[in-house]
Amino acid sequence: MLDRIIRLFAGNKAARRKAAERDGLFASLAQEAAFRKLNAVAPLVSEVDKAPVQVSTHSTSPLASPPAKSIVCREAVLGKNRRVAGYTLSLGYKINPRIRASSISMQRLYDKVLVRNLQDKGIQRLLAFRLAFVDVSASSLEMSFLEEPQPQGIVYVVGTNTQLAANLASSLAGLARLRALGYRTGLRADVVENPGMAPFLELADFLFIDIGNSDIPVISDQMDAALRLAPAIRFVATNIQTLEEYNVCTGLPFACYQGLFITSREKLDAPRMDAGRLKILELLNKLRSDAETSELTSLIKQNLALSYKLLRYINSPGMGLTHKVATLEQALMVLGWQKFYRWLTLLLFTSGKSTGLDWAVMENALIRARLAELCALDALSSDERDELFVAGMFSLLDVVLSMPMEAVLKQVSLPPLVDEALLHQAGKYAPYLDLAIACEQSDNENVAALAQAVGLDIWRVNGFHIDAMLWAQQIGE
Repeated sequence: MLDRIIRLFAGNKAARRKAAERDGLFASLAQEAAFRKLNAVAPLVSEVDKAPVQVSTHSTSPLASPPAKSIVCREAVLGKNRRVAGYTLSLGYKINPRIRASSISMQRLYDKVLVRNLQDKGIQRLLAFRLAFVDVSASSLEMSFLEEPQPQGIVYVVGTNTQLAANLASSLAGLARLRALGYRTGLRADVVENPGMAPFLELADFLFIDIGNSDIPVISDQMDAALRLAPAIRFVATNIQTLEEYNVCTGLPFACYQGLFITSREKLDAPRMDAGRLKILELLNKLRSDAETSELTSLIKQNLALSYKLLRYINSPGMGLTHKVATLEQALMVLGWQKFYRWLTLLLFTSGKSTGLDWAVMENALIRARLAELCALDALSSDERDELFVAGMFSLLDVVLSMPMEAVLKQVSLPPLVDEALLHQAGKYAPYLDLAIACEQSDNENVAALAQAVGLDIWRVNGFHIDAMLWAQQIGE
């Protein structure tokens, strides 16, 4: 602090020059340290032989990349129909934004690792009915690795930093090339306020607007200005924290919505435990108490909608049955107790009164439950994995029912280890549930540690994550 005051008031050029050199050295050392840290979990490999690439920083010595991988994290993006339209995908690794922005090499390294991880784990399997929003820096637009994934469903969202304006021709050429190859592109809202950036808007499919940084009149002006320049552009509201903010955004011409509001626990004092859900909870409790088939079918028959849903589900093409099931007794025998229990748990999300977001919350819960289950494949028994799956599903049921978790669990009898994981984040199931939840948080730095704690390589967790997303998408359709 004293040095900064001296530089500010003394006016000594020599002192300022020496301080600048020292600051440059510190910045160089910090950047090199950041490179080494990122490379430790996310290597930059060569095109030909996948060998470590020498990456130069501002220091004189190049950095070699050790063999490792990085966790890919997700955040859901909703469409106008309040269903999941896609996911933003990022590395589960947090680099100081100032350090990353200071180096083109750092930006390209981060982008290349993310794209490679998505490509290697088969992201294309998810993109028949979903979009993948992948953030990349402007400095990567001219790099060939962006063209490695098939273009279907890929949206490259370009950070509109000073590089766009500084490298106008090459940035425009890069965006135009990606569009010509079939990729979709997105920009951040600050491009609207920057004179001379109209050509970029004309090449963009989506414009991302951070609603946390502006008030409604400013956002409306941004949207109007963008539409004048690019009438076909679609708007994505980002950084939505609460349901109240989301409801405000639905009154504006946004096409998509992203933020923590989907699993928000802001109002858990207006329970939505209607008669349909009470009946499902009664059935779940009967299953836990080993009730006879006749008793279960009698309860189901008391709810015509439930009876219809069960028979429709058991006879759906996805079940692969060669003969039609005509009775509830037959349906229960075909499903078995564990599958019937899972099916009832799904109905808790979509039965009765709905806020409209219950389908999106259910998909999140499905991914969480399935990912936790897959991560425990080699460590827990089949019965334990079934219980872990239930823990994953119930971990978001308080959001759907607008009830504290303690109140939810009073309504249903669950295994003690499930209660322990949900109420105290402890016990045998908690580490797997914690890992699955961490994969939803793109700025979480302890994902690799959580994976290691349960004996998993993070590369394997990435594969499980993609598999869980695909499975949940198929279940929800």
